[in-house]
Amino acid sequence: MSTNRISAYFLAPRFAYIFAVLPPMFWSGNFLIARVLRDDIPPIQMSFWRWVVALLILFPFAAPQMRGLGAQIREELPFLCAMGAVGITAFNCFLYAALHQTTVVNASLINTLMPVITFVLALVVLRDRLRPLQIGGVLVAVAGAVVLIGRGEISGIAALAPNRGDLLVLGGVTFWAVYTVLIRWRPTKLPIRVFLLITMGLGALFHLPLVAWEVSAQGGFSVTTATAAGILYFAIFPSVLSYLIWNKAVAVIGPGRTGMYMYLMPFFGAVLGVWLLDEDFFPYHLAGIALILFGITLVNRPEQQK
Repeated sequence: MSTNRISAYFLAPRFAYIFAVLPPMFWSGNFLIARVLRDDIPPIQMSFWRWVVALLILFPFAAPQMRGLGAQIREELPFLCAMGAVGITAFNCFLYAALHQTTVVNASLINTLMPVITFVLALVVLRDRLRPLQIGGVLVAVAGAVVLIGRGEISGIAALAPNRGDLLVLGGVTFWAVYTVLIRWRPTKLPIRVFLLITMGLGALFHLPLVAWEVSAQGGFSVTTATAAGILYFAIFPSVLSYLIWNKAVAVIGPGRTGMYMYLMPFFGAVLGVWLLDEDFFPYHLAGIALILFGITLVNRPEQQK
C-alpha cells in the first residue's frame, strides 16, 4: 500500500477525530520537556536547534515538491519571511524563555487564551464583525487569564515581576495569533510541506543573531543524552508530526472541529505537570480555565437566525 493510500486510510473521518488529539498532546509534551531541560539548554538555543533538526527531518520529504515552484516562492518570499519570523522565531523563543520561569500548568492554561487573541486580531486586521455576545466572551476570557496570571489574587497582578514567565507565555501566544491571522489574510499557494520547510528554514535563520547574543551572555550547552533526546523530541513530535497531522485533520474534518482539540492542552499540560513534575494544581487554575473556556464558547457561539 502506498504512503498516500495509507495516509488517506488513517485520516478518514473516523480516524481523523482520533489523530487530531495527538498535536495538542505533543505540544503539551513540548512544554513539559522544555521545563525539565530549562537548566540544561538556554531558551533561544533550545528553539534554534529544535527547528534546525526539524528542517533536516522534513527536507527529504518536502524538497522534491519544490521543483518548478521557484517563481511562486520568490513571489511569496516577503510573506514567508514574516511567517518564519513570527510563527517560528518569535513564538518559540518567547515560549521557551517563559518555561524557564513558569510552570507547565500555567503555560498550558494561559495558552487557551490563544483563540480569543486570534479573534481580536482578526477583528482588527480582517474586519470581522463583532457581536455583543462575542465582546462579552472576550472580556470573560481575559478575566480568566487575569485570574491565572495573578494567581487568583488581585495583589498578584501588581507582583508580576518575579514571575515574568506568564507574561512571556502571553507574548508567545500573541505572536502565534498573529501567525494564524496572517495565514487567513494571505493563504499560501505552496504545498504545505514546502511552506513548512521554507518557513522553518527562514525562522531558524532569524534565530542566529539571538543565538549569538545568548551564547555570548550565557554560554552554550553540553550535548548529553538528555539534551539530545529532548531536541529530537522537539523536532519530531511538536514540530514536524504535529504540523502535518494538524493540517491533515483540518482538511478532513474541518478547521472548526479540529480547532476545538486545542482545548485539550490545559488537560494534558495539567496532567503532565502535576504527574511528572509534581507541580501544584490550585483552585485558581480551575477558576481561570473555566472562565477562559466559557469566554471562548461565547466567542464561537453561532449567530442566531432572525
